[in-house]
Amino acid sequence: MLLEPFHRIDKIEICRKKPSISCKTKRIKLIIFSSICFSFLQINAQKSISVKYVDNDDFIIDGVLDEAMWAEAVPTSGFTEYFPTDSKQAEYQTEMRMMYNEGFLYIAVKGYAPGKNYRTPSYERDFSISGADIVNLMFDTYSDRTNAFLFGINPFGVEREGVIYRGGVTGDLDLNWNTKWKGESQIYDGYFISEIKIPMSAFKFKAGTTTWKFSAMRSDTQSNTKSSWSRVPQNQNQLNIGYFGDMIFEKPLQRSRNPISLIPYVTPSYLNEHYKGEKSFEFKAGFDAKIPIKSSLMLDLTVLPDFSSDDVVSGTNNVTQFEIKQDETRLFFIDNGDLFNGFGNTDNALPFYSRRVGFAKDSLGADVVVPLTVGAKFTGKINNKLRIGVLDVQTEDDKGEDIPSNNNLVIAAEQKIFNKSNISMFFINREATNFNEESTGTKYNRVAGTDFNFFSKDNSIDGRAFFHKSFTPGIDSDAISAGTDLNIEKRDYSLGFTTQYVDNGFVSDLGYLKRVDILRANPSVKYNLYPKSDAINTIIFNASYNGYWKASGGNDLSEGYTALGAEVNFTSGALLSLTANKNYEYLYTPFDPVGAKGKGKPVPVGGYDTVDFDLDFNTDRRKAFWMEGTATYGSFYTGDKFSADVKFQYRYQPLFYVSLQIQYDDIKLPEPYSSGQIWYVGPTLNVTFSKTLFFNTDVQYSSQSDSFLLVSRLQWRYAPLSDVFLTYTDTDRTSPFVPVERGVFLKVTYWLDIVRKNRG
Repeated sequence: MLLEPFHRIDKIEICRKKPSISCKTKRIKLIIFSSICFSFLQINAQKSISVKYVDNDDFIIDGVLDEAMWAEAVPTSGFTEYFPTDSKQAEYQTEMRMMYNEGFLYIAVKGYAPGKNYRTPSYERDFSISGADIVNLMFDTYSDRTNAFLFGINPFGVEREGVIYRGGVTGDLDLNWNTKWKGESQIYDGYFISEIKIPMSAFKFKAGTTTWKFSAMRSDTQSNTKSSWSRVPQNQNQLNIGYFGDMIFEKPLQRSRNPISLIPYVTPSYLNEHYKGEKSFEFKAGFDAKIPIKSSLMLDLTVLPDFSSDDVVSGTNNVTQFEIKQDETRLFFIDNGDLFNGFGNTDNALPFYSRRVGFAKDSLGADVVVPLTVGAKFTGKINNKLRIGVLDVQTEDDKGEDIPSNNNLVIAAEQKIFNKSNISMFFINREATNFNEESTGTKYNRVAGTDFNFFSKDNSIDGRAFFHKSFTPGIDSDAISAGTDLNIEKRDYSLGFTTQYVDNGFVSDLGYLKRVDILRANPSVKYNLYPKSDAINTIIFNASYNGYWKASGGNDLSEGYTALGAEVNFTSGALLSLTANKNYEYLYTPFDPVGAKGKGKPVPVGGYDTVDFDLDFNTDRRKAFWMEGTATYGSFYTGDKFSADVKFQYRYQPLFYVSLQIQYDDIKLPEPYSSGQIWYVGPTLNVTFSKTLFFNTDVQYSSQSDSFLLVSRLQWRYAPLSDVFLTYTDTDRTSPFVPVERGVFLKVTYWLDIVRKNRG
């Protein structure tokens, strides 16, 4: 049978007779008292959902709840608005029911809406939810409020999954994590229904447990609201695991025999290297494997991995002295990746940055790609409080660049303390396995350290303290990196204070270091206003100072950035902010911001005071056409600079979307220094033929590097998590136009699960 909509009690009859003044007074008092109690319970009560055990698997996942078992499941609802307000029940509610057995978790979601005009950017898995309808279901299977699994589905049955890490306090979510599951949706008058079936083997949990932490969040574009099953204040992130409720199973969970997953691939390719005058045909093969060790530990293996089907990393103009950090998209490094990548300061000093594995420095200090030959990773929970990880990857040598082969080892452990906090430790060892006197770099680089991460019980305070030390041949200084970070988040204001010290001798070959030889202090403050306006949701005033002093030689100020701004968030989802910046930067070496195209002299050594203004904006992303961007104008070293970074996107739902990113820097410095205009143009076309067939083209043009890149990729998902990719790449120099490299790659992957029977 199809489940009927749940009914709300809209009125409570207190007095059946004609109300007297006394009765009216009692009614008013009761209403006020009830409202206070409701608000108190919403803020303090721990929500729960009962998950009923079912001893069969007679579910057809089609978005039609006509199985008799669904009538026995206990429904839960009562979603609270998160946006545009966080103080009332959502007008258009969401109802959930859950059932389970040893093999699967079954979920039914019923979402009410004003109409049928739901929005999605495409039918592609792991779609962007910006301006789209979505229901996200989140499971903290160890109830440790540290990590959680996320499964999302929209009214069209498009799926997404990921892992929430670092407690979700700042919205940390990795959508590159994948697992097999099934979901389907149907749209009805006034509501949609999603039906979901997730293998218990997709989760990691302790056998015998009866409770997980759980929450759900929904975005409804038609009513322009966001809501959560377990109430989350608007000043906190909806992914914050600290606000999860309880998911109570009828019977203790049994340990499932998780399948062994083998993901082999073959890649025939044709490459025309114009710059060498060589053409070649290659055939590569390799595999990844996931081997469960109990239900909470996983051994990942990779042999001759190939990354030709990875997403294209967006380019950008870079007029700073620093490298730009990118996200990790390679399958082997994703699962439990936060355990290795989460140490130190994410902006300035990461001791381990997984994208560094597979790259090395040549004799000129430039990055060179070095293939990975084999890798192993062992991660998971020893118990409810201890998580461990060991990662070891071997990379090839490059005799032409005198780059030796290297073994890259990382060992990490994370121990939960208090309610949500943890202490973590790590050891990193990059060691050359065939080092000689002509080799670039050093024979080894080792880093060890510990981090303390604190999260208060009420989610209003989080902090971090870390201490790291590196060991490198030829460096006898302290080689220390240390720092603290404290954040206080209240509804009306937030305070932050970051400190950092990085010794001049601190080196992490597998890390991400923007600055060394620094002392840093970064206080910040925000004040939030919630105006009673139909158009404006919040107004945020912010101020900060970010100062860097040279750690050696008198502690002179090397960089200082003072910012004062205001941000207006509209109820439509649009944003507008203006920030004034007063900056100081001391150049210790001459620097040419125009780059290789600069025809003048570099800016000389010295200190430079500048002032500029930033304007940030984005329009309503629910619309078919939306845009976002930043514009900056002000003084720049000895001259002026105007910068703009704007993205436009148009969606023709659900067939395609096209986007265009434009970056422009106009640098004007007095002679004899370099001036110039720098362009980056990056159009993207994404076509959805069906839920299994997609076409994507990325184009990148950079005047700074005189380069043109075209990547076109046809993807056919012929089985769950199994794909055929046909990719064409074209790389050219543009001034003058010279072909550099063109290639065609065919990659076939298959995700094979070898199911193991439970031991009797």
